Amino acid sequence: MNKLIGLGVALAATWLMAARVADVLSDTGVTMDNVRQGTLQNLTEERWFQFRSTNAMRQMARRIPESSRATAVRALGKVVRSYCESAEFKKEFLGWVKQKYPYNDRYSDENIASQEQAVGQMDGMVNQQLGMMQQAYAQIDPATFQQVIRAQLQQQEQELSGLEGDDRTALATEISDVKKMLSATAGKPAAFKTQYLAYQNRKLQKQAAGNIAGEKEKMADAKAQNAEYHRQKAAFDAHSDARPLLKKRLNEFIALCNDVDFGAQTVQKNYRSQQEFTNPAYQRKPAEWKFLYRLGKEPVMEAKAFAQAWLTDLERVR
Repeated sequence: MNKLIGLGVALAATWLMAARVADVLSDTGVTMDNVRQGTLQNLTEERWFQFRSTNAMRQMARRIPESSRATAVRALGKVVRSYCESAEFKKEFLGWVKQKYPYNDRYSDENIASQEQAVGQMDGMVNQQLGMMQQAYAQIDPATFQQVIRAQLQQQEQELSGLEGDDRTALATEISDVKKMLSATAGKPAAFKTQYLAYQNRKLQKQAAGNIAGEKEKMADAKAQNAEYHRQKAAFDAHSDARPLLKKRLNEFIALCNDVDFGAQTVQKNYRSQQEFTNPAYQRKPAEWKFLYRLGKEPVMEAKAFAQAWLTDLERVR
């Protein structure tokens, strides 16, 4: 039925299905994985009329009497339709649409607005951090503060040997700067504390300015990509509803059913008992046309009726 009944008959017909709806899968060896894979494949691929049956499936199907084939086709059709109407199918279909029509939410209006808000708040956050640092250091006696920084220097010098590149350069520069301050304010712990706090303020503000500049650059890039995001998202949205494609497949299947001449004559082609149509035009028909011919008029007309009823229901939903 995929055109979706392409799959229903390709499910149902490729192997001539069982009669009872509840047992149609177990009686034919078909699994729901077969249904899931076959449905999405037949719905989304250009070569839509296909289904890979196993030898076991075909052997089980041959046991089905001809009188039960039409009922089996309808039973399979119900299985396929039920799956197509499930939340599971919608999720799988949207996953396929996202692969075919990808878009990056990073460039959405909402994310850009969120980025702008975050960048706008960065200055305030930096000022808050500076204020907290000042309050914390204000409680420490200058002499004690100086001893703490000297101890910190020793630890930083030990860490320096394990660093490379920019990290090593940055820490080495800070160690050198602090040592110079200690030398310049020898015996003046209060002066050292004042200079050190001013140094840390400048350092933090410089880091913050670099961070803000980086975020603004990202935001500018996101804005530049926003138009493309809207184009890509529009393409995704335009294809996110499976019903138009499902209608197309059902219409194509119905047209195929109408085109099959079940009264066409065949003759034996060779000693292997292969048959060929006496009408050369029928010999050139595609494999799916010949498949429906072999299946027989009664089950194919049942599949067509099922497809038409399904299509009618879909047309009612706008």
